[in-house]
Amino acid sequence: MTWTGMRRRPRRLVVGVVVPLVLAVAAGGTAAFLMRAHASGANAAPNTASRMSKDSVSGSLVSAPAFSKVAASGDTVVAVGSQDSAIPSFSVSTDGGRTWTPAFMGSQAGPVTGHPATTVAGGPGGWVGLGPHAIWVSADGMNWMLVSARGLAGPGETITGLAKDSWGYLATGTAQSGTGLVWTSPNGLNWHRFTAARFGLVSVPGEQVFAMTDAASDWNVTLIVGFANKGGKTCAYVWRSLDNGAAWRTVVVPQTNGAGWTFAGLAGDAGHFIAVRPGATGGLADAVVYTSEDAVNWHFATTIADSAGFTPRQVTAGSGGTGRFVVTGRDRQGHVVAYTSTDNGATWAQSEGFGVVPSA
Repeated sequence: MTWTGMRRRPRRLVVGVVVPLVLAVAAGGTAAFLMRAHASGANAAPNTASRMSKDSVSGSLVSAPAFSKVAASGDTVVAVGSQDSAIPSFSVSTDGGRTWTPAFMGSQAGPVTGHPATTVAGGPGGWVGLGPHAIWVSADGMNWMLVSARGLAGPGETITGLAKDSWGYLATGTAQSGTGLVWTSPNGLNWHRFTAARFGLVSVPGEQVFAMTDAASDWNVTLIVGFANKGGKTCAYVWRSLDNGAAWRTVVVPQTNGAGWTFAGLAGDAGHFIAVRPGATGGLADAVVYTSEDAVNWHFATTIADSAGFTPRQVTAGSGGTGRFVVTGRDRQGHVVAYTSTDNGATWAQSEGFGVVPSA
């Protein structure tokens, strides 16, 4: 089975966050973030572009929308989210995350209000943003068009992850019935829906893959994270494909050093991979990091810990083949924090680029 009929051309594309970070990701919840400008574009007329004027933002730093996902390719970084859970927000950096500007937003599907994107991926060839009731596309990450106000997922279905590579786009999700789902597209406009079993992710008779939670790609490697149930036992799995999704195999990531059985996420950068499990030491939440050079053989690397505790929620990779990785999450006070690594996950330091105020 192939996804698009296109032959894979090896090329690195990273779905993730670059460093330095001047924008915080709302990792699994709502938070207010400080940045110099943010997008509005509510009720944009069909086939027109809109952007909030910087002059309409009072003060040099303002409370910005809650952002749910960030993606990077080269020096272009895109953050997606919403204001008041309804007005889409796209912010773009063209200098690796140092400065940000609101993206231009247009629509071919009516008013944009109520159609924010919750996940994003892109790079050479285009960008896509997906939300519960939205499909957004962009050629450059700066100019976005709402092409569907219905969205990709059907009733009772949830989009959980999105990745891009030379073949196109892969989205993961979960159905209310308890089935893992995968969607693929060559261009972000035309999508094909698969159950996890039909997509080749079920390898053991009687196994039910009931949730797909994330996706990532690097070079010719595509990874999917999800959950499966067999014989009443639930396991968190990582699947890997090297052949355009024609075949998948499960890979074993250790569960050691106080790690829990779930995953906060995983990412790849320049042939290096990390996977992060939530953990706990001495009653404090922490993040347990595992690394791999081939996405098959994994080993414990280190634990990200802090006296304020740290619960990881999102794992992303920097752009440009720098070996950078970012893990975002929350401390026990509920503040969004991030840790970055510039040596392929071996050591970590808390990011200094966050301007964060606590969630309401």
